Amino acid sequence: MTDLLADLTGPQREAVTHLDGPMLVVAGAGSGKTRVVTRRIAFLISKGVWPSQILAMTFTNKAAREMRERVESLVGDAPQWIGTFHSACARLLRRDLGKLDDGRNGDFTIYDSDDQRSVVKLCLRELGIDSKDFSPSHFQGEISRAKCAMRTPADVGEEFDRPFLPEVFAAYEDRMRSLNAVDFDDLLLLTVRLLENRPDIRDVYHSRFRYLLVDEYQDTNRTQYELIRLLCGPARNVHVTGDPDQSIYSWRGADYRNIMDFTTDYPDAKVVRLEQNYRSTQSILEAANTVIRCNTRRIEKDLFTENEVGASVKVVELADERDEARLVVGRVAELRLEGEELRDMAVFYRTNAQSRAFEEELLRAAIPYQILGGLRFYERKEVKDVLAHLQLLVNPRDAVSLQRVVEARPTGVGGKTLAKITAAAESSRVPVFHFLQNPDFAGQLGGRANAKVRDFGLWCQGLGEIELSPVGECVRAVIDHSGLVELYQEKGDTDPRAENRLENLNALIEQATVYDDDHPGATLAQFLEEVALVADVDNHDTEAEAITLMTLHSSKGLEFPYVFIAGIEEGYLPHANCCEDPDLVEEERRLFYVGLTRARKEAILTLVQRRYMWGQTDYRIPSRFLDELPADNVERASFAAYRPW
Repeated sequence: MTDLLADLTGPQREAVTHLDGPMLVVAGAGSGKTRVVTRRIAFLISKGVWPSQILAMTFTNKAAREMRERVESLVGDAPQWIGTFHSACARLLRRDLGKLDDGRNGDFTIYDSDDQRSVVKLCLRELGIDSKDFSPSHFQGEISRAKCAMRTPADVGEEFDRPFLPEVFAAYEDRMRSLNAVDFDDLLLLTVRLLENRPDIRDVYHSRFRYLLVDEYQDTNRTQYELIRLLCGPARNVHVTGDPDQSIYSWRGADYRNIMDFTTDYPDAKVVRLEQNYRSTQSILEAANTVIRCNTRRIEKDLFTENEVGASVKVVELADERDEARLVVGRVAELRLEGEELRDMAVFYRTNAQSRAFEEELLRAAIPYQILGGLRFYERKEVKDVLAHLQLLVNPRDAVSLQRVVEARPTGVGGKTLAKITAAAESSRVPVFHFLQNPDFAGQLGGRANAKVRDFGLWCQGLGEIELSPVGECVRAVIDHSGLVELYQEKGDTDPRAENRLENLNALIEQATVYDDDHPGATLAQFLEEVALVADVDNHDTEAEAITLMTLHSSKGLEFPYVFIAGIEEGYLPHANCCEDPDLVEEERRLFYVGLTRARKEAILTLVQRRYMWGQTDYRIPSRFLDELPADNVERASFAAYRPW
């Protein structure tokens, strides 16, 4: 225990050693938040709490993995229930979803945004709504926002004036139930409904989890708030950690009030403030502190550091985006000559479109880069095609995955035939994949099925006979059976992407095999669940010798010695959609604060006088946030007087 507490500050020790009752830890940027959370878990275990009695939830697999590894290094045994909100809910639903009686069971498929859009498009067709006039993506976003606010189709009909939204929302929910599928919002919402409707199940988890720890509490939405309330047992041993100054996700449903009102919900809560920053230089921290003090709604704290003063924050105004990119690449080249690693540098921007100029200039300079927020490995066509095959083995009702399987390579099964197959399966009340494996399925289609359709049925029988474990061998067998390898080998001479697609299929086998090694006895359903819940930040390769490009939102939770924040202009930061709303401007200021506090040694802020947008010259206005920076510790230069490093 002495080792657990020896190197902690007074406030950190206070948070770690708190035993019973609610606690709010207001953890400023770079204040050792992860250290406190992991030490607290280790401290509880050292006090005799069983690891299985601790539930710790955060937002990314990366954060959960780091938390688990740190606890293991301290006490040798980490709680199995350390994970993301979504993974914890998925695990609970695998066991108990069938008890909710909504038509789904524990073999559900988790749909990503592309799969969701496919379901929305299907619903629009069934309702006779033209997707050209009403965007499927629009409905998809509205449905997600409604679910984050725990609204039903009936609720949105009463509260919102959105053409066809209640009908599409209701149809979407019905279709997801029939497919035995859930989306990311459902993982949280269905868990809340289960715990609300089944007090017996709620009591089981109250008995199981004596201590509930929640990281990044400022990012929770209404559903997550209710989930925490329902999981918190009579002892009310709920420990939340967060920083209101880093609340930047209202656009995806995060409710700033959750952390601001924690002491109202739990009047007897212990409040601990972590105010010492271990990450940034004094110059960077003073710039960030001065800006964020302009916000009116925050929990007051005074971040300080004992680090060196360091280089001044630099604000450089340039002519256009090409000069902006040249500035950054010039400084990167100089840092490399000084012996700095590319992995220690990052460029942040408000919108993905801003990356183009930096990519072009980095390519010209032959400097390697990686983009966070690009196309994920598991979103690549050939990988998603294989995952669709695997989903059918776990969830035979998954007609969306079946459609992808049919379209992955020539099968002789067209859209009309597939619709007949699906309708016949529903009429027979048989999962569609099982229906296809019935030797007599063709006779139930209401007409003569051609030989190709019958062959497809035989192919489905073969797919269904593949052993589901070990996962690596299952993935290899499914890829062999799919015919995708032969397809891309044949396309090798005509499709320049074919070789890369084959490499990705091989990489998928390798990843499944590694998963087997890391998770002995794991099931295919567990592998698919982990794949479905991978986030952009989980793809950040911290060992790659490359500079990282990412949006400011993606930078949350990361840190780099050298940070460039581009486009500090009105319309970008704050974003044009936020400029007229005081609350949204405050969130944009918090976003700027997050970007600044990612930097350890050096922060360079850039803006330009003009950008070329939509074929026209757009003259830019400096961001109001630049006027809020302190006069000291900030060095300013104009493009006319500026001399590159």
